[in-house]
Amino acid sequence: MSKITGNVLKCFSFITILIELSKGKKMTGYEIMKCIESFGLGAHVGAIYPQLYMLEDWGFIRGEEQKTRSKYARRGATAYEVTEKGMKAFNEFKKKWKEALEYAYKNLST
Repeated sequence: MSKITGNVLKCFSFITILIELSKGKKMTGYEIMKCIESFGLGAHVGAIYPQLYMLEDWGFIRGEEQKTRSKYARRGATAYEVTEKGMKAFNEFKKKWKEALEYAYKNLST
């Protein structure tokens, strides 16, 4: 993977986490990884979980261990949801970056 691709994937993963959780969903890291993979991108745990932990440390999301688990897991998966603080920060991000992201989209699609 090129350095450009790796860095863009980290940014895309970060934004995807916030987009999906801002819809009111609770999602596990695995589900977020599958969402990113659905775009044909090679998401991996090394790109997803550090960002989840960082967002949780900042108070933007919160994780809750689920009671159910697979027969292979030592504990239940952690489901994450966006907090009020995270929603406020995400809305500010959208206002500030909307034009820049539209510019990138326009120029990538030509």
